[in-house]
Amino acid sequence: MSVVTRAIVVICVSAASVLGGCSGAADENRAASSTLSPAERGAVVVGANECASCHQTSKAEVTLAGNAAPLPGTKAFPANLTPDPETGIGKWTDAQILRAIREGLDDHGQPLCGVMPRFPHIGDADGAAIVAYLRSLPPVRNEVPQTECAADGAM
Repeated sequence: MSVVTRAIVVICVSAASVLGGCSGAADENRAASSTLSPAERGAVVVGANECASCHQTSKAEVTLAGNAAPLPGTKAFPANLTPDPETGIGKWTDAQILRAIREGLDDHGQPLCGVMPRFPHIGDADGAAIVAYLRSLPPVRNEVPQTECAADGAM
């Protein structure tokens, strides 16, 4: 795949995730998106939805391992999204991860704080790709402080 075609594929996959479609792309480019592995596609979707803007640590080399600093103006501490079983999402099922992304519910079905955006538009293919990407990350032991929000998830 040429560099230009790959760039178009990345843009297309990002647009499909964020906007729900990629109209006007050539058949070759849509077909080329299937050359991305699920984890690669998940990395594109995660990047397009800017998950790292909150969940990134202060260390650039550590990806999506949570943040010990609260989001500005809140007592919300972004969670560790690596597959670490103790401090991350390593014990979560795929369905629990997708429910958190789409509906804003944690692994026990409780509301996440309102500062966590909901992504109900994430389809099954992109959802599976996000899970594949998160599971492909190296597990990072990084315990973040407990977020404080109302029982209904409001800030």
